[in-house]
Amino acid sequence: MAEYKNVIYEVREHVAIITNNNPERLNALSVGLKRDIEAAMMEAAHNSDVRAIIWTGAGRGFSAGANMGGRGDEDVRAARAEEGEQGLLGAVQSAEEFREWGLRWQINVPQPIIGAINGYALGRGFEYALHSDILIASERAVFGAPEIRHGTIAASRLPFLVGPMWAKRIILTGDHVRAETALRIGLVIDVVPHEKLMDAAFALAKRISYVPYYAVRYNKRMIDGTMEAMGMNTALAYSSMLDAIGHATSREHPLIRATDGADLRKIQKEGGTRAFIQARDEPFGPSPHL
Repeated sequence: MAEYKNVIYEVREHVAIITNNNPERLNALSVGLKRDIEAAMMEAAHNSDVRAIIWTGAGRGFSAGANMGGRGDEDVRAARAEEGEQGLLGAVQSAEEFREWGLRWQINVPQPIIGAINGYALGRGFEYALHSDILIASERAVFGAPEIRHGTIAASRLPFLVGPMWAKRIILTGDHVRAETALRIGLVIDVVPHEKLMDAAFALAKRISYVPYYAVRYNKRMIDGTMEAMGMNTALAYSSMLDAIGHATSREHPLIRATDGADLRKIQKEGGTRAFIQARDEPFGPSPHL
């Protein structure tokens, strides 16, 4: 069993448990955390003794999204620009890498992934959570795609999970979604008391582990194939291209990323990430309110 710096990985009673473990940053998706999540997930995928996977977060969040204060997605794009992958080309490559990552999990992880959402699942962290096969939420869970508020395109599986109207309601405002609403719209299958979250996830994982592994594997693939036939992967490819165009355009025209007239890039440069988020979200009032 490999050792990881940014996740906790354990196997118990045929169930692998992967815990995002940068709680002081609300498990923001640094390059290191993303790499460790990928490696741990593939370790579980290749372990024939593992029949189900639980994926959760340490501390107050599953993941608060891109690591805007460190080496997150924007930092990777900037590094590529310095290496010559500038403008649209670098943005396209970044978007394609994220899409290919999702497809790789869909094909190469035969075990069901149960996302145990313990707190904030926002932005790219929300999208990561949506790569789970089944989501169970703590009563403290909060979901959302607030990145639209600074001009980012959400390349999301959400319309295929909650329908186009709720996807538009969530994505077009950036509003947070409480656990109870997530249950009502079919985003999660259950909401449990916070202290019972892992027990509920483990109980479901154990039930799955009793089923012959090949039956679980091929029925999971059948359901994923149905989603593919409905056009999910084509839609994600299209939205990835829009995401890339949006990022490239924002560099050429910085004021595109403005909220209520505020120059968010300037605010972030002068005041840091906290000031950026405060200025971005101020016109919308308090969240969550869905």
